[in-house]
Amino acid sequence: MIHFTSHTSHFLIRACFPPPTFLYLYPMRFFRYMVLAFVALLLEGCTCCAYLNHMFNAERLYDEAGELREARLDSIPEETDSSPGMEERQKYDKVIEKGSRVLERFPNNKKRTAEAVFLIGESFRHKGEWGKAIVKYDEYERYFADYDSMRAVEYQRAYCLYRNHEYNISRFALEPVIASKNHPYYFQGLNLLSLLDEQSEFPDQAIAALEAVLADTAGTPFMRGKAHFRLAGLYYKKEDWAKSREHYTAKEIELLNVRERQTAGEQAAECLVNQKEYLKAADEYKALFKNPDYEQKQPEYLVRLGEVTLMAERYPDAFIILRKVNSDYPRTVYAARSYYNMGDYEQQKTLNYEQAVVYYDSSYSSLNYCEWGQKSRSLSEALKRLIAMRNANDSLKKDSIPNMNIFYGTEFQIAELFLFKLSEVDSAIARLTGVIENADDSARVMRATYARAFIYDEFKGDPDTAEEMYKEIIEKYPGTEYAKQAQVNLGMRVTIKTRDDEARDRYLQAESLWTVASEVPLDQMELVDSAYATAHVAFDSLYREYPDTEAGIQALYMKYVYFQMDPERGDSAATVLNELRSKYRDTPWGKEAAKLLDHRLAISDAELERLRRRVQQSVEHIEQMSAQYQESINKKPEEKKAEVKSKEDEILENSYNSMYDFE
Repeated sequence: MIHFTSHTSHFLIRACFPPPTFLYLYPMRFFRYMVLAFVALLLEGCTCCAYLNHMFNAERLYDEAGELREARLDSIPEETDSSPGMEERQKYDKVIEKGSRVLERFPNNKKRTAEAVFLIGESFRHKGEWGKAIVKYDEYERYFADYDSMRAVEYQRAYCLYRNHEYNISRFALEPVIASKNHPYYFQGLNLLSLLDEQSEFPDQAIAALEAVLADTAGTPFMRGKAHFRLAGLYYKKEDWAKSREHYTAKEIELLNVRERQTAGEQAAECLVNQKEYLKAADEYKALFKNPDYEQKQPEYLVRLGEVTLMAERYPDAFIILRKVNSDYPRTVYAARSYYNMGDYEQQKTLNYEQAVVYYDSSYSSLNYCEWGQKSRSLSEALKRLIAMRNANDSLKKDSIPNMNIFYGTEFQIAELFLFKLSEVDSAIARLTGVIENADDSARVMRATYARAFIYDEFKGDPDTAEEMYKEIIEKYPGTEYAKQAQVNLGMRVTIKTRDDEARDRYLQAESLWTVASEVPLDQMELVDSAYATAHVAFDSLYREYPDTEAGIQALYMKYVYFQMDPERGDSAATVLNELRSKYRDTPWGKEAAKLLDHRLAISDAELERLRRRVQQSVEHIEQMSAQYQESINKKPEEKKAEVKSKEDEILENSYNSMYDFE
């Protein structure tokens, strides 16, 4: 049966009834139009034409989207995730739409539906909709496992499962791909297996999978280059610099794209830096700088070349390179980084802190919001403080009678600056050693000795030296907090008790006596008084022996509580409160004593102002009422009028029953 449409009818009318001039002048073209019209009439009702129309458009749109995808991926590194743009996504959506129409209209044509399902799955994959792509790939295997695209489906499904973070299922789905070397996606499967092993925190297995790719001679040179690149990255993470560099410099790396070759060159040079082969690394960075393909990263390579030359102790050459960075790329992050390195050299190597401050300030001025500018500002401020404190101590030494408390206090601050702000561990140790050797006060020597031991333990990574110093502290200063902490740092059982610990134990004993006294029945008053008196003696002796401890101060407060229980001992209680307030005002018990002794009403400025306003309002009201009263008294008698009540009011007022007589 032939179906006519408006488009077909319009075409036939124009073909069968052309203008006379056309018919007269072009008889052969008229004949061709007649043939085309007849073919169109036949194909209009043919379902094959509809299928070809949908699939032709779907494949055309898929190819166009693929071109957009290739252009997008060429502009970014391969490892970087990138979402398709709007136009690319719309074309994939059209592919899915066309494929879905084929599935609806031709469900019994397996060849056509297999192609449609595959295109839909691929479109979902390229859009990054991994879950939907997996569903379509599963559908393909279920219904069309015998078709040509099944090999691609096996690999792409495993890849989508990997991207969907379903690593265990992805490994299972990958088994048929890597089971045979004849599989067209065998090498891609090994690469994916290495990614799965890496995600599972099994880098050795990932390395083994990639080594299998390189061991097989059937792999293409490009695929071998990709395997070398991935292997180099895995070895770099393991800090196996020699192996990493071996793969980064493999000849197949030259077959990769520009970004991957560039990354390989950078990492290969960094492997040399980590192996302390600084001059070779500098030569490789120089080659990267001269490579025209890497022109965009020339400033970075130049400043890194200067840094590596500094590491090689070629200081004049390094400064020439770094100054070139400053002149060629001023007011950039590269200039800030260059000035930072110059300041670091002056600070660490020459100890010329004034010149280091100049370079750090220049780094901050070059680009104040970048990482190097911020670090330079912090170091500059720390160095300025250091210079000021060092000059102050130098001046203090020249005094005839120097104030040693101020001097050594500044020395400890300088050591802290070196350690925490300037990262100069050795300089901090040198300052503390000077305190230990020159100070006469044992407390300062003990503090400096512990600080030095802690630095060797935590910052220098020298536990043996730290252990010797900790043991020296335990031996020389037993019964101190530093000796106790030294036992903790050495992992020993803590046996040392400080005065605070001893006072705390005594307080707990006295507190237990107080608790016993409070539980004695009140009908046995003699026992109650005796028990409280015993607890009071314990608190009193504790305070007398440990007045400088927290437990001793708390014991003094408990003496007040004891005296306050007896009305006849009010004076003793007040004496204890006065002692707490005068000697220990900053402690919680001293503050409580001050509050109990101060009986005056505390009022804020706002409350005082509010009270004044209320008093003023009351005064004004009283004056007004007084004026009205005086005015009423001063009136003449004839001006006063008697209040006249109506007759009805008088009757209503005098009659009791009228209250209920509403008529």
